[in-house]
Amino acid sequence: MRKKLFLSIAAVFLMAASLLPLNTEAAGIHYVAIGDSLAAGQTPYKEIGASYTDLIAFALQQKGQLQSFSKQLAFPGYSTGQVIDQLDKKEAQALIRKADLITISAGANDMLPLIQNDSVRGMLSYEAIPVAFALNGMRKNYIKLFKEIRQLNRHAEIYAMGYYFPYPHAKEEQKRSVADQLAVLNKIIEQEAARTGAHFVPVAHRFGNNADSLVPNPADVHPAPGGYLEMANSFIQAYAPGSPMIPTSVLSQLPAPVPFAKLQKSQSSHEAREEKPKKEKPRKPQKKTALQEGKRCKVSAYM
Repeated sequence: MRKKLFLSIAAVFLMAASLLPLNTEAAGIHYVAIGDSLAAGQTPYKEIGASYTDLIAFALQQKGQLQSFSKQLAFPGYSTGQVIDQLDKKEAQALIRKADLITISAGANDMLPLIQNDSVRGMLSYEAIPVAFALNGMRKNYIKLFKEIRQLNRHAEIYAMGYYFPYPHAKEEQKRSVADQLAVLNKIIEQEAARTGAHFVPVAHRFGNNADSLVPNPADVHPAPGGYLEMANSFIQAYAPGSPMIPTSVLSQLPAPVPFAKLQKSQSSHEAREEKPKKEKPRKPQKKTALQEGKRCKVSAYM
């Protein structure tokens, strides 16, 4: 159900970049984004909007380099294990095989559910052993994820995105320990990317620990559009050093985000329309009179 829900809005956000000014003459890059809610474009207020992935696609499009873009393999809430599971499906494998550029956002959902965020009091807490265990599992999953992608596609450039500190509203004395754990998470992604020849894209430095304007909801870890722009520009720095950054003016041209409730309602209506009516038992044709045989029938005899 969740997959169908987010696939149903592909026409709106899958090519958000196409709604922006276009420099034609595409040079052939097939870009596929995989991962969690950041790759999908979840907002701080339970909506789906344009992600850093859409902004990357826009930047490539502006340079006339984008042939295609897909974030069909990005789903809110996905852990590294769930991202790997997707690669067993034929549709996912076809996308990966075709890709020239792949970005990955995965890992936060392995660890963040273990961190308790009391957004009212600004308190953060966690147990060290479960977090360490989760990070070790995440490392193993990244090794497997990179291996499976490379088995499907040996030529694509792979960029693994780092994570920012998602609790800028917490009290200062609460931030350091959690920030240290997130630094470990980022280091694991960087190390495993390096082992397989992939690239790591750091983003934490663009947020810091106090970016409450980029992560505006104290009860939610997702960034505002400005945060996604920072992530996209971090990618640009790693992908094409020296290239111009995506300007903030682009944010005013993005399509409005769609609330989860509206997506669920839309999906329910769509599924209801797709339900086939029960087949009625055909009636036996009645013998026509001579008069009826001579008339021309305007509609089908059986409904």
